[in-house]
Amino acid sequence: MNIQTWSEFAASKGHEPLSVTIGVFDGVHRGHQRLLDAVLAKKPAMKSAVITFANNPKKILHPQSFRGSIFSLRQKTDAFARASFDLCVLIDFSQNFGTLSGAEFLSLLANAGVKFVCVGPNFRCGYKMDTNAQALAEICGTLGMEARIAEPVMYGGHPVSSSRIRNAILEGRLGEAADMLGRPHIVDIETVDTSVSGGFVLKPVEDAVLPPAGVYRIIMDPDTGNTMISARIENGEIITGTFEQRDVKRAAIINLVSQEW
Repeated sequence: MNIQTWSEFAASKGHEPLSVTIGVFDGVHRGHQRLLDAVLAKKPAMKSAVITFANNPKKILHPQSFRGSIFSLRQKTDAFARASFDLCVLIDFSQNFGTLSGAEFLSLLANAGVKFVCVGPNFRCGYKMDTNAQALAEICGTLGMEARIAEPVMYGGHPVSSSRIRNAILEGRLGEAADMLGRPHIVDIETVDTSVSGGFVLKPVEDAVLPPAGVYRIIMDPDTGNTMISARIENGEIITGTFEQRDVKRAAIINLVSQEW
């Protein structure tokens, strides 16, 4: 999968016809998967692309209410690559992107070769969120792009969303989070401190969402192995006993064993 910055993508004029979806995609959950599938269904007639953010816009726009990220950027791009997307475009929201109107943004997509856009019903874009999903569809029509507004994936009578999943994790409802994600909650590990007597400390990437303090069943490197251990979560860290595999990249948090340790 090719990865481009927004500036590189917007400046390009030679793209083959592109099918795209747009969003933060925090967690790449079951609702997101419906959007991704719609884009991939346009292959091979069109190349497939995801347009997302290198940094969560909410952290920049509303830092006081930002509660962390379900996925790191590395996890997001890995998920798109595994799904066989051709291109991932990363927007740096801290630059001047936020001043674009929705119409200007969509015009730039059309200029870059986009022919199909799929978004969810709650999608909004543009300066001060001036363009909702229905307005996007209308603007796309004037620009010669097909637009599709996908139906949401429902869980417990309400649409699956990153906010619902984030709240479930923060409140320790890991089973609900896993149902909405389509897999256990997987945390990206930045560093491993092996200097701790009788064990070591896994330090998640910055802003990673973790459940409340307690002892949890955890699977180490769930993509490549199935080593399950018990570990405690405390002060934003995962503290484990000894086990053979020390080069840990990710940890899947399965369920709460005890709130005491």
